[in-house]
Amino acid sequence: MKNKSPFRLLAAILALLTLCGLVVSCAKPGDNPGDTGNSTASQTEEETRVVNHLPDMDLDGYEYAVVCWEITSWGNHINMDLFAEELNSDPINDAVYERNERLKEKYNFDITFDSVESAELTAKINQLFRANNDVYDLIYINANEVSGLVLDGAFLDFETNFDYCDLDQPYWDQGIREQLSFADHTYLMASSYNICDEDATSSIVFNKKIAADEGLESFYDLARTGAWTFDSLYENMTAFDGDINGDGKMKHGDDVFGFIGGDDVAVTFFFGGGARLTEKDDDDLPVDVFNTDRTFDIYDGLEAIMYDPMFLNHHHEPISDIDTRQLFIAGDGLFYWTRMDDIREMRGEEGIDFGILPVPKYDEEQENYICHISKWTNGFMSVLNCEENPDTVGFIMEAMASNSYYTLTEAYYDITLKYKATRDNESQDMLDIIVNNRTVDIGDIFDFGGFSEPVLRYGHTPGKPTEMASTYAKYEDKIDSDISKFIDKVELLDSLS
Repeated sequence: MKNKSPFRLLAAILALLTLCGLVVSCAKPGDNPGDTGNSTASQTEEETRVVNHLPDMDLDGYEYAVVCWEITSWGNHINMDLFAEELNSDPINDAVYERNERLKEKYNFDITFDSVESAELTAKINQLFRANNDVYDLIYINANEVSGLVLDGAFLDFETNFDYCDLDQPYWDQGIREQLSFADHTYLMASSYNICDEDATSSIVFNKKIAADEGLESFYDLARTGAWTFDSLYENMTAFDGDINGDGKMKHGDDVFGFIGGDDVAVTFFFGGGARLTEKDDDDLPVDVFNTDRTFDIYDGLEAIMYDPMFLNHHHEPISDIDTRQLFIAGDGLFYWTRMDDIREMRGEEGIDFGILPVPKYDEEQENYICHISKWTNGFMSVLNCEENPDTVGFIMEAMASNSYYTLTEAYYDITLKYKATRDNESQDMLDIIVNNRTVDIGDIFDFGGFSEPVLRYGHTPGKPTEMASTYAKYEDKIDSDISKFIDKVELLDSLS
């Protein structure tokens, strides 16, 4: 049973004191994001570190309940950023354990954690919402399954309900906040509290030995100078003869491919090339923007890449995700499309030295690299709208996010970049590019018209890609209808709030 929050009276008192000019920041070294209680850091370091502005607080043993989706067959690594039972020398596990223990002691609260199979959790949260039951404080539902709950009004708006959450701070993800808001409401959020959204981010890795043996140009230099594009990837993936056995056919297990990937390459290169399903208008509401010349130029580039014999689409074989990764580890491909969680797994493998790159830009004129966050392997922060203690929950979320900004983030970089006790420092620059240039799209999360599936499956059919102009024409009316219904529901939510 949750203890009642001490915040309702306190919030009113603090608001009054603030108006009177009597409240100042109570930040201490222990309030610094990621602070471990060590007060010997220099004054200069303290001044440059981002700090939260939470007051000292005794939460009177509040039981903070967190639940997260999982898919058991994928392995239980999705929840590793939220809860850890004990220290085990894994950098991420230990950062999470120490963060949780430090904050529990500092603010006198406890944490309960539950993980539930994804489809079951979505149904369970729907039942709790309709029963007005706030058994969980913080909820992570698979992003592919959350849209109905959002539009039914199941969640609280981060912009207006959590006074202690300073959403403008860098430990709250400003990109996701902007991209997932609508009508100036934010019902789904991400922060430094967790790494699941980083893990779900697309990237490219390359085999350093093959690149060196073939005398290929520096991919790092290409990326740093903005010249890592569809064309440069294509030129390098086709720059050598991968038909090792000379039989005139490219076959996995026998030959070396220029690029190993799957259907996911299509959706991530679609976004990576600067296309979108939706943009938002002046009222912060979605507008269909798929049908542009840029979009179809991107598909021309994708066809060249995904239907070249030097590209292995493991969904055509089919080959499992794990076996596909093993092909790259075995040296059977120069480039490999993956997500960041896979990179951690590969760092522990013997026999492969690889570098990390962002998804390429369409051309050099494109301003930024753009790396898509998968809705299939990610979940965003949400809080049920029947939550009885939003001040307490907001306080703890702010403490968790700010204290993770240095510690958990540092551990994530360390385990992602380290290989056999050495650090791939050149890839650190690339990791910065990837994490700082990520994207989500409301049109993808809410799947207007069911059109996200053809975008994902563009390269699914062997021999011939989907003709996207005619496919879009078939979906256009349904997309517009779904967006109109979405806006009607948003207006209803506004009227009920």
